Amino acid sequence: MKLPAFLLCLAVLSLASRAAELAPEFQIRGGLPHVAAKIRAGQEVRVAFLGGSITAADGWRVLALAHLRTQFPAARFTEIFAAVSGTGSNYGAARLHRDVLRHRPDLILVEFAVNDGTGSPRVEAQMEGIVRQARAANPAIDLCFVYTVSTFLLKDLESAGLQSTARSMEAVAAHYGLPSLNFGIEVARRVRAGTLVMSAPAAVAADAQGRDSQGRLIFTRDNTHPTDAGHRLYAERLAQALPAWLAAPAAPARPLPAPLRADHWQRARLVTVAEAHADEQWTELSPISPQMSAQKGEGLVPPTWVAFEPGARVEFRFRGTILGLIGLKGPDNGQFRVTVDDLPPETGSLFDSYSTPGRYYLKPWFFSRTLPDTEHRVRLELLPAKIDKAAILQKAGAAITDPRPYAAHGLYLGGFLIVGEPIGTRPPPPERSSPATALDLPVSPTPPPGYRLVWADEFEGSRLDETRWLYRTGERYWSTQLPANVAVHDGCLWLAGRKEKTAKSEYTAGGVISRRTFRYGYYEARFKVPPTAGWHTSFWMMHHPAADPSAHPGSRQEIDVCENDSVSLGRYSANLHEWAPVHRGRGHRSIRTPDLAADFHVWGCEFTPQRITYSFDGRIVLINDATAIPDHGDMSIWLTTIASPLGNTRAVDETRLPAYAIFDYVRFYAREP
Repeated sequence: MKLPAFLLCLAVLSLASRAAELAPEFQIRGGLPHVAAKIRAGQEVRVAFLGGSITAADGWRVLALAHLRTQFPAARFTEIFAAVSGTGSNYGAARLHRDVLRHRPDLILVEFAVNDGTGSPRVEAQMEGIVRQARAANPAIDLCFVYTVSTFLLKDLESAGLQSTARSMEAVAAHYGLPSLNFGIEVARRVRAGTLVMSAPAAVAADAQGRDSQGRLIFTRDNTHPTDAGHRLYAERLAQALPAWLAAPAAPARPLPAPLRADHWQRARLVTVAEAHADEQWTELSPISPQMSAQKGEGLVPPTWVAFEPGARVEFRFRGTILGLIGLKGPDNGQFRVTVDDLPPETGSLFDSYSTPGRYYLKPWFFSRTLPDTEHRVRLELLPAKIDKAAILQKAGAAITDPRPYAAHGLYLGGFLIVGEPIGTRPPPPERSSPATALDLPVSPTPPPGYRLVWADEFEGSRLDETRWLYRTGERYWSTQLPANVAVHDGCLWLAGRKEKTAKSEYTAGGVISRRTFRYGYYEARFKVPPTAGWHTSFWMMHHPAADPSAHPGSRQEIDVCENDSVSLGRYSANLHEWAPVHRGRGHRSIRTPDLAADFHVWGCEFTPQRITYSFDGRIVLINDATAIPDHGDMSIWLTTIASPLGNTRAVDETRLPAYAIFDYVRFYAREP
């Protein structure tokens, strides 16, 4: 059937109009009056970031905090890091008290639009549970929903004006008068204008502003996680909305209104393994084990128990409607079965295509049925069946090159997730608090027993011993590395960072690389970092082809004993990387410390065929699984500092240059025969 011409025109215009109608970018509603009052009074403002991997990244979260601190210097902004990669508002509601509320937040920024996938009544119930828990704990708490976007959700936003998850979340925000910000609106506008491309592979080059050869901002590399430029865009939109939120008039009181949904998750909580009844086959993991240390953030992994024997079981009772569990996915996970009352049992596994060696990240699992709000008996048990891990990995284009890390089929269990109340459980044990700094950890002997000193440089001379060291040269990030920036005097190695223009950079820095190569043993260095922002100082080991041409490169493992970005003098990271045949991160931890520029500290690392143990001033801070690296190679010792944007450094502080990383000594110990 042919439409009359004018009707066809109207239809086209109507479609075009609907496609052009994007929702408002942000809503003020009740604003942030509690935060505004604390800013005006010059008080501490505790800001919690509750979300997934987009928030866990050192991106919009870090930039938002920096903006707040710059705009309101009289107030003190304290971060509560509560972002868990790969999880949504279901786990967010269950962990809210443990990860957020016990830290007494003034503001909670909630980001789950991407990880919740699609909007649904369940998403509404979960998000409402977060709001009701927070306001029940403290009616003054300000909450704000932020809606991130992926390529998948952008299609929904374009066709409907709002992501489906954002539609569900907006119903909750409107009911409770919460401000909200849709990051996706500006992304959609720029896509339509041709100034932003949603995703581009890593092979597509980007300039310093994150734009491709056509001048378009590359927003992601994987359709989901923003690039640095994408994170800057998110932070800019938050900064635009913030004044309106802070200017909103304060309400005289905030009574908790009647629920939006009867099935809301205000009763969501975590039941730890210690509260339940586990048989003798379960063992609690050490808090410094490699599995407990892989997750970004401090204290976000609940006390975790592990079992590998089929038949190992945990039982408990609860009254409520929702049941799930939380654990660590990893290469040695297997299959489990959950039975509730006399219902048909359900099987599950935390193993997925990302469960590669060293990647022990939190993952929730939920029983598929919504239960009547009565008492229930729960039994979890390990199954003898072996899952086909190779097939699961193959779907994601990965392969098992070393079967050893995948051989076991167990479960790392952090606890049960319920909407309800536990019955007949043991009293919950006192929550293990994260140490204020690494110095609160117990002291271990360094070097470990059974080692002898075989190589060292105490830097006692008047110049670098070039028979033992190579200079690090070339450009890296913001600086050119020059031999002239390396000096030895007063019993120390001095690596200078200077404002000095070269052909390719505005700054110069320095570093040294040992000519001798090493493998298994204990490494130690004593040093302090530059006291001013802009410098990335490292003590690390990695193969260098110019050091010893006969050395075995292996998988070109990189062991970062210390990486400090001087914009954050009270923190450093310890890492493990594999570079051949492709790059894989094999373990990471960020460690709080005293001021690393104020005094010298000692970093140590024991490398054995089985494990890599990192220490700070004699305290063990991280243990990585060395078997995750398939071919251990020979390594040089690197002592370096460079000018760098790492750690979300915006610029080098030029008011205190030159700046120096000062190394007192470096030593290598071999195990006694």
